[in-house]
This record gives sequence, structure tokens and C-alpha cells, in this order.
Amino acid sequence: ALAGEEERHTMGLLLANPVKRSRVVIEKAWAMVVCACTIGIATFAGVVVGSLIGGLGMSIGNIGAASLLVTLLGVVFGGLALFLSAATGRVKVAIFGSVGAAVAFFLANAFLPLSEGTAGLAKWSVFHYYLSSNPLLTGLNWAHGALLAGLSVVLIALAIIFFQRRDLRQTG
Repeated sequence: ALAGEEERHTMGLLLANPVKRSRVVIEKAWAMVVCACTIGIATFAGVVVGSLIGGLGMSIGNIGAASLLVTLLGVVFGGLALFLSAATGRVKVAIFGSVGAAVAFFLANAFLPLSEGTAGLAKWSVFHYYLSSNPLLTGLNWAHGALLAGLSVVLIALAIIFFQRRDLRQTG
């Protein structure tokens, strides 16, 4: 969101308006959250409809819990991309950094629990807080949801701090 503005050379035009840098980051973050929530609602609706059509008898509350946690997981990685975008101003760093982190955390969550010696390290993966409580069977683990939401807030706050401190010179 931020690096794209810089890459298209529209950031100067945006910041020429009487708007604080922090507001720009916050509004970009809100747009990301709204998109994530829209996808989360669509996921919820799709699974509910699929459960009804297939006669699976899944709990609507548990489907909502899983949809909420996956939405929060998406906001965490969106927050990471926003932070990397704000810190570097480079689209590729934001994309590959957040996707690389997602892959690394997913693999850590999948493979670390296979060994007793490394099983505890899986808690460092954000996917652990999405999947470990098995939300489709047990419902929402509020602590896991709060941790994912809190991590998102921290990443967005870091994006604000780093974006305010960056020198945004127009080049090219």
C-alpha cells in the first residue's frame, strides 16, 4: 500500500495534502482490515453453505471462530507487509518478506511438532495460534484471537513509526 504509492511516484502528491503520515498509514491499514474482514465473511458464508448442502452438521459458531481466526491471521501478515512497505518503500520487500514469513511460519508449525525436542518452538509460529486450538471442533480460543489481534496492532504501530521516520525523496 505504501511502497506502491512510492513506486508509482504518487506519494509526494498524497503527502502534499494537509494529512499526517500517521493518518496515511492508519487509513491504509483500515482498508486492509476491511478487505480481510470481507474475505473472512465470505469464507464463513461459504463454509456454512457448504456444510448445509453437504449435510455436515458443523456448528455455525465454530465456523465463525475459524473464520475469525483466519481473518486475524491474514491481518497479521497484512500488517507485516504494511510494516515492510513503510520501513523500506520497496514493493518486492513487502511482498516477498511477508509471503516468505508466512511460508516459514507455516512450515515451522507443520514440522516442529513432529519432534519432541522442537515441539515447543512451534508456539513461535502465528499459525500455531490459528490452528492449535482446532476452532472448527472447539470454538474460539479467545487468548489466541487476542494474541493475533495484538500482533496486528503492533505491526501497524511499527509501520506508523517507521513511515514517519523515513526520508521520502522523489527519484526517477
